[in-house]
Amino acid sequence: MKLFLCEKPSQAKDIGKVLGVLDGRFDGYFSKNDVALTWAFGHILEYAMPDAYGEQYKNWGNLDALPIVPQRWLIVVKKEASKQFGVIQKLLKQADEVVIATDADREGEVIGREILDYCGYRGKVFRFWTSGLDPASVKKALAGILPGQKTEPLYQAGLARSRADWLVGMNLSRAYTVAYVAGFGKEHTLSVGRIQTPTLNLVVQRDKIIDTFVPYPYYTLAVSFVPQDKEPFKATWQIPENLRNQDGFCTDKAVVDDLAKRIHGNRYIIDRADTELKKTPAPLPYSLSALQKEASKRFNISTGKVLDIAQALYEKHKLTSYPRTPCQYLPQSQQADVSRIFTALESLDPSISGSLKQADPLRDSRVWNDAQVNKHSHHAIIPTSVAIYDLNTLSKIERDIYLMIRNRYIAQFLPDYQYEATVILITAEQQLFKAMGQVPKQQGWKALLGQTEDHDDDDKGSTPLPKVSAGESVQAAHVYPESKKTTPPPRFTEATLLDEMRTLSDFLKTVGDEAIKKVLKSTEGLGTEATRAAIIGRLFEMKYLDKQKGKISATNKGKHLIAAIPPAVADPITTAKWELALACIEAGRLTLAEFLSFQGASLGELVAQAKADAVKRPPPIAAAKPSKPQAAASQIGQTCPTCQTGTLIRRDLKNNPEKPFLGCSNYPKCKHFEWLKSN
Repeated sequence: MKLFLCEKPSQAKDIGKVLGVLDGRFDGYFSKNDVALTWAFGHILEYAMPDAYGEQYKNWGNLDALPIVPQRWLIVVKKEASKQFGVIQKLLKQADEVVIATDADREGEVIGREILDYCGYRGKVFRFWTSGLDPASVKKALAGILPGQKTEPLYQAGLARSRADWLVGMNLSRAYTVAYVAGFGKEHTLSVGRIQTPTLNLVVQRDKIIDTFVPYPYYTLAVSFVPQDKEPFKATWQIPENLRNQDGFCTDKAVVDDLAKRIHGNRYIIDRADTELKKTPAPLPYSLSALQKEASKRFNISTGKVLDIAQALYEKHKLTSYPRTPCQYLPQSQQADVSRIFTALESLDPSISGSLKQADPLRDSRVWNDAQVNKHSHHAIIPTSVAIYDLNTLSKIERDIYLMIRNRYIAQFLPDYQYEATVILITAEQQLFKAMGQVPKQQGWKALLGQTEDHDDDDKGSTPLPKVSAGESVQAAHVYPESKKTTPPPRFTEATLLDEMRTLSDFLKTVGDEAIKKVLKSTEGLGTEATRAAIIGRLFEMKYLDKQKGKISATNKGKHLIAAIPPAVADPITTAKWELALACIEAGRLTLAEFLSFQGASLGELVAQAKADAVKRPPPIAAAKPSKPQAAASQIGQTCPTCQTGTLIRRDLKNNPEKPFLGCSNYPKCKHFEWLKSN
């Protein structure tokens, strides 16, 4: 028997459709002739908790027991997946060969091979490898099944990552809770993670920049030039290099005022006046992070909520493709499906027929890119070919996000947005002035999408400029010197934090080492498409982050953690170095054992530092137990001795009116309490 092991049920159905086994449905698997196909639910195995390795690890406060570095890793089956695991285990005993058909990436490799190892499977192993699950992609992958050893190094790299994550989380969370907490109880427990702690640090550092920001003035100059018998236009001063500070601003007011005086009223000659027809292609279909960023901003919902909705559109409603993808491209093999998808979309919503008539299914769009798709395990999020469904059954927000995904897909086959871009350059008093404008000529995809997050700069300078030529004379009719002040960067929102986790664009500005910069740029940043929203959610759950009116800031607890722990633990560069090492494992230049040995040694040093710090500091103060209320020494009508603003009044216990007490008129803000003396 040949057994295909998939990562999830939807994947099994897509592959099973091509294999022709879907009519052989059993509980937890498909089987027909000598082919069986089953599935996991993502990671159905997990590492055991520390107390599984010994009694000494049950007490979080036992610093002497740290570090916990398992010599033999214990794996357990998740309770919610135990039934399906039993199905897989039974089929593996019957299988002569197994084809791992999980996602074509490191995590998919771990999910499949971990199950084989746990079950003790020792038969033949092959690998089904594709990033697209449309019939054409599945057929191509089935025709090119890989030998198992071809992708086995991915498994080693995946194990290295997951085991090192466990070591960091389990050891440092315990060590730092004991060494650096401010008190006892759950609210003081620290949680440390390879991704979540550097993510918290991004917010802490942004907050620090904002809180310590000192604004300074800078100066700009615009001039209204008037050509002969034509409309005036504004041009802005291009600050020369010798007058720019490190932020690109001019801070010398006298220079700007003097230039404005010398220019005003004089005539100058236009150096250049160029008009060019430009085209802008449609923004690509959504990856998960692109969808989360734009939907979160547009509808003011959390990035986690966007993921939940995208997952429901995929799993429950079957209207869109797999959402947890970092890719914004499609495989060439799917071009044959475009007409069929268009027909389905029109069936679901006839109001879109006008846009579909303008769309060309055979258009040579930049979206077709096998090289980009093959870097990931899934293609971009797109609508499916489901043709019978009542869109009115979707909630409003589900429908809104579905329309975003659908319209982005259709836009790939619409004409480019075209516009005439004009640039006018004028030298006045040996200083360069520049005017930019544009005139739309063909709306193309913008007729459907309007302005988008990806193209929010398209309409800057969209004011039409008069038709002028080089050599024409213009008069500087008005000058507009302006004094401005620098502003700090904005606080993160969920959408912008998600984007910074992915690109690390702001963080990279602080990195001087070009080699490290290159490594950071080559990684996917902090976390993955599937985990970033959950990491942000975890930081809120741990009370490390707070959100007010959509703006995120670090709490005192979060700032305390970053201030207390060694900088390397919170540094995204550490994560980049990990990724470099994991790539070496994939390439066969580093072994799993060597990587974990290095991690163990590094962890030992961090735990030793925490132990030393724990010895130096006084123990945290336990919350005082409430003392038994004393008889009142105060009188009714006196000023409250606790808050000094309220007045003491008589109150009665709700469940025992015969027991009066003195309370503050400012209750519940002030909870002053004294028993009234009995008569």
